[in-house]
Amino acid sequence: MTVIDASALVAYATREDQWEATEEVLRESPRSVELLPVEAANAVLLARRRKRLSPREADEALRTVRRLSGVAIVLSPHAPLLESAWEIANGQAITVYDAVYIALARALRTSLSSRDSAQLRAAHALGVRAIAL
Repeated sequence: MTVIDASALVAYATREDQWEATEEVLRESPRSVELLPVEAANAVLLARRRKRLSPREADEALRTVRRLSGVAIVLSPHAPLLESAWEIANGQAITVYDAVYIALARALRTSLSSRDSAQLRAAHALGVRAIAL
């Protein structure tokens, strides 16, 4: 079991370079926080606005995010993790958004799968196994 973050899900949904690594993680019913689909949808929207995705590609990516969230990916409430995420964010100089995934991985005593290098470094610094996708 691993915790997957939005950067990995977006890479899969938009077929970014090396998206296949995320596909392997998705086969194992990863865990994540309820924030995941919202954060991933926002990233898809930004990619569309920056013209990295066509409107059709963005719509398809959003459908993929919706389809996987809560089905292939088991979502956990993020509110109980807020205090831990706050401490991680303060101590590691990352956002609370990124820290909440680390807090979940730590609470579940499992790894974090991500494409976010700062988040992966923070997880590693806290003794959470970090898997770069």
